[in-house]
Amino acid sequence: MESKSNEWAKNEFGNAVLGDKRLTDRLVDIADSLANMPESSINQACESWSEAKAAYRFFQNESIKEADILASHITKTVERAKDYKRIIVIQDTSFLSYTGHKKTSGLGHKC
Repeated sequence: MESKSNEWAKNEFGNAVLGDKRLTDRLVDIADSLANMPESSINQACESWSEAKAAYRFFQNESIKEADILASHITKTVERAKDYKRIIVIQDTSFLSYTGHKKTSGLGHKC
């Protein structure tokens, strides 16, 4: 039985046009892994070192364009949005700065 994250990844990215079906399949695999563990790094989300290495190679592949990955996602988002009269988009643009906080003195670089 297919997992919900794999079903989602196939639906969302399975039609991405990346010039090679194997690249599209890899994108689906990466999306599935990251969807299962969204808080994790690639190394943690992937089930093996070879899977993580394949993900890193995918992201380093200069023939793969961000726009090509996003195109499939945008198409699916538009399809879903058509079912609704109104869409509310929430975005958090908060910026936190602890640079002047006394308790953080000497801690080094603060993100």
